[in-house]
Amino acid sequence: MKSLGSRVLLAHATIVLVLVAVFLALYVSADGPTAGVGLMLPGLPLLALGLPWSAAFFNADGDLAKSMWLVLVLGPATVNVVIHGLVRLIWVAARHVGDGTFGRRS
Repeated sequence: MKSLGSRVLLAHATIVLVLVAVFLALYVSADGPTAGVGLMLPGLPLLALGLPWSAAFFNADGDLAKSMWLVLVLGPATVNVVIHGLVRLIWVAARHVGDGTFGRRS
């Protein structure tokens, strides 16, 4: 894992994983009327990392189940990490095909 693209993917996945873990830890321990304020700290960056898919969060009505709110907050950022990984995989494979080294072991 020497290339910049691999490091960027690793950083992206690590940031999302840490934010998801912090969000879930705060979500489990949240109680009281101000619980939503603490959830905004990891929640807003997760929504930003989940764009454009997280736009559904802002269009959702207030009467959704709690599990659906979790999917709308945590899902888009996770989907973007998976898409980033797939794009990286295709990019590396295409580069090797162009070099004529696809399928060879070095």
